[in-house]
Amino acid sequence: MLYSGSQNDSSMTVLELGAGTGKFTQKITSKLSDTVTYIATEPMSDFLKILKYNCPEVDTKQCATENLPIDDGSIKGIVAAQSFHWFSTKTSLDEMHRVLTENGNVVLLWNFNDRNEDWINQLLNRIDKNRTDPCRYHGKEWKTAIDAHPGFMFVEQKITQGQVFKGDVEFMLRHCSTHSGLQKLEEKDKETELDEIRKILTTHPETKGKDIIEFPFFTDIYLYRKVAKK
Repeated sequence: MLYSGSQNDSSMTVLELGAGTGKFTQKITSKLSDTVTYIATEPMSDFLKILKYNCPEVDTKQCATENLPIDDGSIKGIVAAQSFHWFSTKTSLDEMHRVLTENGNVVLLWNFNDRNEDWINQLLNRIDKNRTDPCRYHGKEWKTAIDAHPGFMFVEQKITQGQVFKGDVEFMLRHCSTHSGLQKLEEKDKETELDEIRKILTTHPETKGKDIIEFPFFTDIYLYRKVAKK
């Protein structure tokens, strides 16, 4: 999708916004041509340190999306993984429009779970009840913002099979403990919630007695393209 409409220009420059600790950065840079210039930005200094450690070959910058230290018209593709809903403001969109080349692409993506699976739904409900910040990806306010911006045109959306986490009950509990809904709890309360999740994993018919449990993800991908502002 980054190459869509750009004649597969292998010398393109790609800008990642809200790169966090670099989990997605590591994956995408391993698949790009060596001639692609990749810049990863992150506003939080603690995350930036980990990003630099995890991706030592990547050009990293600490900045907010409202003020990108990037030249006008120098970027052929922007990507935001699991993050655009945090900065989908007109100011950020104006900055994205400024740095993109003519017909430059914006790829927005999020991972999500299939809540039609009863045990997954029960597990996520357990985690979500402790969230103090609703997941703004599901609310789609971010989509309303970019759709309303005169400088971007929606091109396509697709949902693909994503990563499948596989592991035993303890592996799944470690994964669940990283969710923000549990991380913010006091240690005693966190352990109580993890005990309840353990009960789901060890008693639900779909997971009970399994040495290896599969926790599938899907990826929701949106492609937008820069157009001249009307």
